[in-house]
Amino acid sequence: MLAATFYRDWGTFGQVVGGASGALVGLLFVAVALNRARIIQHVVLRASALQTLLVLMLPLLVAILLTIPRQSSMVLGWEFIALGLLEATGDVITGRWRRTHVGSLPTGKIWLVSYVSPNLLTAFLTITAGALFTARINDSVYLVVPIVLLALVGGATNAWLFLMTDIE
Repeated sequence: MLAATFYRDWGTFGQVVGGASGALVGLLFVAVALNRARIIQHVVLRASALQTLLVLMLPLLVAILLTIPRQSSMVLGWEFIALGLLEATGDVITGRWRRTHVGSLPTGKIWLVSYVSPNLLTAFLTITAGALFTARINDSVYLVVPIVLLALVGGATNAWLFLMTDIE
């Protein structure tokens, strides 16, 4: 069984991840605000902005859940499962919006990210971590590390592609 003291050891990790993710979300809002007129005019850019926001919010929400005091592994597991399902649903919906308008996309990079989303992998890992937490498997909390790393890298990649997209 996962002990409450074991999670307490992850408090600093949660604080660092939450701070970094929160800063990236804030920077995304600034970038969207500066490019608002361009983004509003095209469905693909709106979908890309939302998808980027979702993937950058994942580490922030993981950090919040991980640092809730005296939470049982069962509750944490169900929270992770719900979070992973929400992330996957959001990624599928925004991916569909992007694919619907793929004819207007000028670059192969956007096509690749639109069809082969690494964000679905982070959602799957989040659901898996949740299942392992509910099963009270020791050391399952270490799955949080690749979730956070993939989400931050995926979010930065999404943001770069989103901001570099030249749609007229």
